[in-house]
Amino acid sequence: MALMMVHLLAGDRWAQRHPAYLDCPEFYYGVISPDAIHIRDGNDKSHKDEIHLHNWGRPHPDEVVDYWREHRTPFDIGYGVHVLTDAQWVPRYRQRLPGILKPDGKLDTDIYYNDTFVTDFALYRGNPRLEAALKLIEQAQTPGDHPQLTAYEFSEWRKMILELYRGACPKHDPVRFIDEKYVLDFVDDCQAMIDAVFERACEIWNGSSGA
Repeated sequence: MALMMVHLLAGDRWAQRHPAYLDCPEFYYGVISPDAIHIRDGNDKSHKDEIHLHNWGRPHPDEVVDYWREHRTPFDIGYGVHVLTDAQWVPRYRQRLPGILKPDGKLDTDIYYNDTFVTDFALYRGNPRLEAALKLIEQAQTPGDHPQLTAYEFSEWRKMILELYRGACPKHDPVRFIDEKYVLDFVDDCQAMIDAVFERACEIWNGSSGA
């Protein structure tokens, strides 16, 4: 449920330590792409956890290891980084930001989407790396044989994201909870899980290549 600039910041931070992916167009394209399920389903989120390798809202790192075991292109690595970011995003705000929840424990979507959109656009406007990432995504090749989503869905989602962030922010109220500091702290803290899962995948690849 993190918006795209959170994902791109998390992916870019990770790529700084894994230079094979730094400034790779297909990696950044993968980082935004699990949410292309919205092209198929619109606002229906019933398939979103499946498309996110069962990491949408809670961590299931084994699912990402299994995915990376067979799918290891830069796009696929970015795809996994996205779902591992989402796996940590929801538990964190539920634990740390109780004011963003309704009395019944459900998310107050009015507050949430105002905060996330306003902050996401502020991050985008204030960080040249994010515009650079969008330019890389524009150049990237769309995969034609992905196990979860189609080339059409990926390309239409890319088009939608590029148009969205290069336009005006759709929300305008003051931010109450999810501000830029909250996001940047999250981006720092989410790296450890991504690193650990990637290291597990690397051990599998290295074992396979040496067999």
